[in-house]
Amino acid sequence: MRHRLLVLSLAVALAACRQEPAPAPAPAADAPAGEAAAVTDAAPPAPALPAADAPAPGEVPRAFLCRGNEPFWALDIGAGSALLKTPDAEVALEGELKALAGGAWRFEGAPVDEGSETVGAVLSPAQCFDTMADGPALPFSAVVSFADGRQGQGCCRAEYGLDMANAPVADAAAKGKDDWSQQLPDLATAIGRCALDGGVATEAVTKAWPMNRGKIGVRLRDSGQARFDCVVDAGTGAIEGVQPVEGDGLLPGEGEPVWLPARENPPVLHCGRVERVTDGGGQLQGYLHYRAGCD
Repeated sequence: MRHRLLVLSLAVALAACRQEPAPAPAPAADAPAGEAAAVTDAAPPAPALPAADAPAPGEVPRAFLCRGNEPFWALDIGAGSALLKTPDAEVALEGELKALAGGAWRFEGAPVDEGSETVGAVLSPAQCFDTMADGPALPFSAVVSFADGRQGQGCCRAEYGLDMANAPVADAAAKGKDDWSQQLPDLATAIGRCALDGGVATEAVTKAWPMNRGKIGVRLRDSGQARFDCVVDAGTGAIEGVQPVEGDGLLPGEGEPVWLPARENPPVLHCGRVERVTDGGGQLQGYLHYRAGCD
């Protein structure tokens, strides 16, 4: 199959996505003509983001939602995947989103079922207006070249969240005695087993603890906030049972922190503190999220 390249670069606004520079400042009344021209030709300062689109302290772009017109296209980009939508089809892409210099981002990936068709995307900050809709400027503009040679232009909105990729690695030995993750090295295998094989669509682990007779308890929470207790034999790694938790009562230290599983697209968090959990070989296993400061 012919190798194809879909390149997305957000640098200049064209057609369906246009940039509008701020009006040049008027020259001073007594300035010489040459000085007035220099002021007029100078590039205007970058506009501030609207409050709704401005990241909170410590947040970085975690996803991009891009749209274009004539022809219509849409590209939703996450950390490890993207979805390209056109009037003809929707194509799921697998890849990686990386930060570049100057606030730009690059996504490279390929269709899930056709790995030879490479998709590349370079996203650069720019004030962008959708010509088919009224509204404030979006913080990124897009020019897309499709595999068949067609081009389209559009604008992108960024979704911001805590910087998961550069979060510090969790150090269990440095944890306080009331922090259940202090025992994480001894609990990690059971946590992973329950989260992946416990029969629960696990969103988070709110606590894990050693039990009598060589057992480990792991409390799971699903996306509907229902909780389940999973019991694992520490010696064999076998799951001995998973039971729903009745009532709203919390175990001592439960929820501070919560363990979040590593997925293709890391969770988007807007507050608190995050640490990466890795195994002995440095492989990412999940995240610890402390919610202090979120309320």
